[in-house]
Amino acid sequence: MKENKNIPEIAEIVRHWMPDASEEELKEATVNFREYLGVIYRIFLRLEAENRLDEICDIPVINDRVNESNKDPL
Repeated sequence: MKENKNIPEIAEIVRHWMPDASEEELKEATVNFREYLGVIYRIFLRLEAENRLDEICDIPVINDRVNESNKDPL
């Protein structure tokens, strides 16, 4: 993985989720969170490469709402 010196040691979202945690707990939670995001991203890339994103992204309630909002008002 590419090193980036601008990435903070503790993610702000982790601080938000765990306001009472110690610095060590925040660091560990940040590492876990970044690893989790990495797994999700690799799953996304694999599904995208296999043209299978539509299989998991078809949410009828949301899609119907989007389709309704995209209708021509005239």
